[in-house]
Amino acid sequence: MNEKLISVNNLSAGTNSRQILYNISFDLYAGEILCILGQSGSGKTMTALSILNMLPANVMQTEGTILYNNKPFSKDLRGSFISTIMQSPASCFDGVFTIGTQFKDIMNANNKEYSEKKVCEILEKVELANPYDILNSYAFQLSGGMLQRVMIAIALSLESKVIIADEPTSDLDVTGQKDILNLIIKLKKENKAVMMITHNLAVAKACADKTAVMEQGRIVDMFNIEEMHAENRHAYTKKLIAANDCLYLNKWNINLGEKNA
Repeated sequence: MNEKLISVNNLSAGTNSRQILYNISFDLYAGEILCILGQSGSGKTMTALSILNMLPANVMQTEGTILYNNKPFSKDLRGSFISTIMQSPASCFDGVFTIGTQFKDIMNANNKEYSEKKVCEILEKVELANPYDILNSYAFQLSGGMLQRVMIAIALSLESKVIIADEPTSDLDVTGQKDILNLIIKLKKENKAVMMITHNLAVAKACADKTAVMEQGRIVDMFNIEEMHAENRHAYTKKLIAANDCLYLNKWNINLGEKNA
């Protein structure tokens, strides 16, 4: 069995007046993609923020534990152990400085040696042409898909073992969605653990090994993707399946057999 990198046990969180998460439990292993699937407001992002130890000021963890390689959280885990790919990557970059300057600052902050040559090799690895031009560009000069690739390149440069991707395809066209999902599958093949948050069942079906379905702050169903249509699926899972015609899967034309190749 692959190495267990994240273990969430009976996690609950909320504000003084409202409970948001109820008894969330799951494990995340190296070489695995876990999709957290649910509609807006189901608790997906709050679960991710809990793992990142970045809950809003008015939200607190009330119960449960989160272990990182069997250890409690420490600030140096961010970047070196766990990285994020955000839904709107433009908000993660400062428009005043070039991508290269910010790339270097992030690596220095995580005690990683910056090598422009090595970074360019990684940018090419995530299928960004003209990497030196990318490093000399500003965020507003790059498309959303290109910035998503830069964020994946940063995670690779930091040698993070765990990647949390929050709706990484939502702001992209169909071609961009396919490209980012293929890159996420490549991360898995490099033995990274990926937790991907999505509201789109087609995204989960395209790349997930396991899927956890969330409704109103609870995980109501969890299954290997091959078991998605089993008769014992939760009623809410069946509702999501009925609401998704999986049209995008045909447009992406992703060979799902390649996930485990």
